Formats: sequence, C-alpha cells, structure tokens
Amino acid sequence: MIEFLKESTFRANEVFTRSIGILSKHYISIAGLCLLLFLVSNSSTILSIYFVEYSDLFKVSMLLVFVFLYFSLQLVLLKRAVHIVKEEPSIGLLRYLPTFWQFSQYIIGLIIYSILAGIVYLLMYVLCFPLLYLGLGIDTVRNEIHPILTGLVMLTVVLRTIFYPFFIIEQKASTFRAYKFSLALTRGNVIRLALIVLAVAFTHLLMVSAEYFGYVLVAKIFSVINSFVMIPMVSIVMSVVYVDMMKNYAGSDDPSLLDNII
Repeated sequence: MIEFLKESTFRANEVFTRSIGILSKHYISIAGLCLLLFLVSNSSTILSIYFVEYSDLFKVSMLLVFVFLYFSLQLVLLKRAVHIVKEEPSIGLLRYLPTFWQFSQYIIGLIIYSILAGIVYLLMYVLCFPLLYLGLGIDTVRNEIHPILTGLVMLTVVLRTIFYPFFIIEQKASTFRAYKFSLALTRGNVIRLALIVLAVAFTHLLMVSAEYFGYVLVAKIFSVINSFVMIPMVSIVMSVVYVDMMKNYAGSDDPSLLDNII
C-alpha cells in the first residue's frame, strides 16, 4: 500500500509539473476565459440586486441567460484546455463554442448529479439511524457523522464522474454514455485522482474556511487566486489527466455501467 501511495504521489507530481509548463505557455488564453467566468459570475450577483423590482418573468429570463453564458464558458474552457494539452493546431474561437446539444447534455449531467446528491444525503440518514440505538447523540450523528459520510460518498461520486464533460465535448457522447465512459476511465484510479483533486482544491478550501470564520477580506483574496490561478491550473491538470488516461484506455467503446461502478 505504501509503495502504491508513493507511485500515486509521484504521478501526481509529474502531472503538476507538466501542467505548470503548459499553463505558463498558454496562460493568457486560459486566464482570459477564466476572467470571463469571473465577470459573468460576479455580474449576475451584482445585477440581481438591481433586478429586485423587475417582473418575475424578466428575472427568470436573465437567470437563464447567465446560466447559459456561465456553463457555456466552462465547456469552452475545457475544450480549449484539452486542445492545448494535445498540442493540436489552433482553431477559430467559434469552433470552441459548444453546440446546443452538448450544452443540454452537460446540464442534464449536472441535474443527475444533483439528484444523486439528494439521494445520498437521505440514504446516509437512513444508514446512520441505527447509531442512535448504540448510544450516540442525535446532534453528533446529524452534525458530525452524517456530513462526513455524505461528503466521502459524494467525493467518490465526483471522482468517478469527473470526466463526463470531456466526453461530451470531445467524443460528442450523450450524458449517460459520457457517465459510463468516465466510470470506465476512472476505475482503479480513484486514489490518484483524489490526490490530484485535493491538491488543486486546497486554495478553495482556504477560501471557504476564511468565509466560515468571517475573514471577508482574506476570502476575497483567495477568491481572486482561485479565479486567476487555481481554475486555470485545474483546467489544465484535469485535461492532462484525461488525455493521459485516454491514451492508456483499453476498454470498450460502449462500456458497461454495472461492470465499472465498482
């Protein structure tokens, strides 16, 4: 087990080293997209204050516009990052834009994930219920054990399905097929992915902690670092991992869902 962890850590370090080199050469194009994401996200928050007096139809319309812009830019960022990692010839900006079908499949995937999160949340309560009969207090179960178990299960779900957007934009796969490919691709690689994800999520965890303890200025600083350093880094890191795994993928063109869940 120790040797496996050493090998996983070494591979994670190799991924980060390559990613830093790639990002340093293409930072402007990647950071430019992250800037757009930052502006769209913050503009929606600011404008929501001024739209309070407007009709509900107008507010819903603006919400849909911002949702479309934000998630479309996410797909553009992923496609650009994969394109850079593969060292493919430059293409026009319009060719990075997702089709409406790709956008809809991505949104359906997010909805499925939200439903799974709700199911896991409720299921963990059911599994934790017998602990009350073992003498544990309800506050301990509700505030400590249940959140930890739910977080661990959802982290596993995220790691197993993390590449589904890549298959939508790269392979033009449907949501369900993209999920199956992601499960097949990540099978046996959860620990390596966990090390990489936890490393790149460290700054975000610091930001959340600062917000929780009321350090608003510190949280804002970490928010800027996340937007212009960590998000570009995450996009490149995950693209490097995706491209490397696809090179070594020897599975079926139509992987079985049940065979790859465990």
